[in-house]
Amino acid sequence: MISSPILRTTTCALLLGLLAPVSLAAEADVTSRIERLKTEAQQLRDQAEQTYQVTEPGCYDRFRVNACLDDAKKARLETIRQARALESEARKLELAERQRVATEVMKQNPGAPQQPALPSPAGDARIQPSPEAERLRTERAQRAEQAEIDARAARAAQDMERARARGKADAEAAARAEQAARDRARYEERIREYEEKKARDAAGR
Repeated sequence: MISSPILRTTTCALLLGLLAPVSLAAEADVTSRIERLKTEAQQLRDQAEQTYQVTEPGCYDRFRVNACLDDAKKARLETIRQARALESEARKLELAERQRVATEVMKQNPGAPQQPALPSPAGDARIQPSPEAERLRTERAQRAEQAEIDARAARAAQDMERARARGKADAEAAARAEQAARDRARYEERIREYEEKKARDAAGR
């Protein structure tokens, strides 16, 4: 009976020693996947910005400027949505990994509290963001993106309005020049007819 606790302790130690490499390998796999997801998300964001920066100037050379800009913005937002999905998956994996580690710690320390302690104020606030804080952050990012889209659309509309105004002014100037030319031609025709009439009258006398 005296050796029973010692045997149990020895058995637990052996089992933990066998499981430790497996746990470390699993943790490494999860960490690697999280990093890949973050890297892919950043690459998608960079790609969205680069593609939009290349596409936007070409839209001003097209007939349907606003339609071209809208398509470019939609493509950019779609790529950013894909990046957000990857970032969300990475956050979920991070949370699941933290919960798994906490569970392992509690298993290895039966006397520890069954509920994980709340993070201290000095801790990293990004360890476990609340769903509400994450929702607000996402909404702020979406509003900022929409404001940028609206500003670009407003600038494009102003450019089109100025171009229409210039075109109208040019057309009116051309019409005035054409009317002046017609008036001058009629005046010269009347002068010519008057001169011819005077010459006929003089010859008749």
